[in-house]
Amino acid sequence: MANKFAVIVDAYSTGAKLASKFQAEGISVLHVQSAAPIIDFYVNDFRPDDFIANVIFTGLAECVADIDQALNGAKPMCVLAGAETGIELADLLAAELGLPGNATNSSRVRRDKYAMASALQAADLATPHFLRTDSLDALNQWAADHCWPLVLKPLASAGNDSVFFCYDSTELKTAFQSIYNKANRFGGHNNHVLAQTLLKGTQYVINSVSIDGQHYISDMWVDRRKFILGASNIYDCEELLAYEGDVQGDLITYIKKALDALGVCNGPAHSEIMMTAEGPVLIETGARLQGAMLEEPVVEALGESQITLTIERYCHPERFKRRLGQQYVLSRHVMCVAMISDQEGVVVDTTGFEQVCSLPSYACHFHLPEKGDDIVRTIDLFSIPGVVYLSHKDRHVLQRDYQTIRQLEQAHQVFTVHEKIRA
Repeated sequence: MANKFAVIVDAYSTGAKLASKFQAEGISVLHVQSAAPIIDFYVNDFRPDDFIANVIFTGLAECVADIDQALNGAKPMCVLAGAETGIELADLLAAELGLPGNATNSSRVRRDKYAMASALQAADLATPHFLRTDSLDALNQWAADHCWPLVLKPLASAGNDSVFFCYDSTELKTAFQSIYNKANRFGGHNNHVLAQTLLKGTQYVINSVSIDGQHYISDMWVDRRKFILGASNIYDCEELLAYEGDVQGDLITYIKKALDALGVCNGPAHSEIMMTAEGPVLIETGARLQGAMLEEPVVEALGESQITLTIERYCHPERFKRRLGQQYVLSRHVMCVAMISDQEGVVVDTTGFEQVCSLPSYACHFHLPEKGDDIVRTIDLFSIPGVVYLSHKDRHVLQRDYQTIRQLEQAHQVFTVHEKIRA
C-alpha cells in the first residue's frame, strides 16, 4: 500500500473519520472541498491536519489539475464523498480519474429527492405520491386530491432540514413559504419544494457498502421519531437490529432493489425506509456514510461498522467481496439516543449529565453543549443537544436507561439553563 492515495470530497460529519482510517492502512489522503467557505453545520468537523493537501473546487478541469499536482502525478486509488454535499463532485472526479464510483448520469438521482422518487417509480418500487413545484397554487390543487397530513421538504437537503407535516391548507402555505426560495442548511437554494403523501408505519435505517453493484448490509436500526407541535418529526432514538427478524428480510430485499434503481454501485449508502402495511417504501437514500455516528459501540456489537467496511471495500476489495451474501452477527444491544431540549437559553451547568454517564448501559456521547453555550428548543437534527449511545447485553437495561434519560430531561436535571425571557 506504499505511496497510495485516497481522495475524500467534503470530509465532514462521519466522513471526517475516514482519513485516519486510510492512514492506518498506509494510504495518504487528499481533501477536496466542494465549496468555499465550508458551511456552518460542517465547519467544526474539518480536520485539515489529516490531509496532505486541501483542494478547493473552482471547476472540474482545475480541480483535476490541482489533484495531479498535489499527488505529483500519482493516480489516487479511490474518490469518495465524506458528506452529503460531496456526493455529486465525488462522482465527477471518480469518472474523470477513471476510478470506481457511481455513474455521473445518475448523480442527481442520489441528491434530488424528486429525481430519487421518480427513479424508484420507474423501477416499479413503491413510493409515496409526490409533486415538485414552485407554485403555491399548483401545490394546493395537488393537495386537494390527497389526504392530510402532507409532507413538505426541500429537494436536496438532509437531517430533516425544513421537513414540515401539514394538516391543513394554512400549514401547507406556511411550510411552502418557509422552504421555497430559501437557502437550505447544506448550502443549496430551494428553487422548488417537494410535496409527498405521509407514509405511515415504522421507520428503519439501513446502512450499506457496495462494490461493483453488489451490496453488503452493514447495520440496520429501527428509527423512532417524536412528533412535537411546531416542529417536524424530531429524532428520538435508533436501536440496532439483528440481521434476521420479522421485517428484516423484506427490508433487505427492498433496499437492494432501491440501491440498484438509484445507481449506487460503489461505496457507502445511508437509507431510511418506512415499513408500511403494504410493505417497505424508501424515504430517501444518501450515497454516503450515516451522519452523526460514533462507531465504537457498533464495532463492539458487530465487530465492524459502516466506516471500517468502507475502508475495507477500497483497501482490501477481495476480502470485502467475501462478505457478500453473509450476515452480520449482533453480540450486544445498542441504542443511539438523541437528546431533546424544551429549554432555550444559556447553559450554566452540565454536571447533571453525570447522571446519564452513570447509567449501566452508558457507552459514549458527543455534541454535548458546554457551560456558556446557547441551547435551543429541539425542532430538528440540528438543534439536538447531544447524542448518547447505550450498549448492553440485556436489552431491558437499555430500555430502562433510555426512560431514565427522558425523565431527567423532563425534570430539567441534565442541563441547568438560564432561560431567555420571550418578548
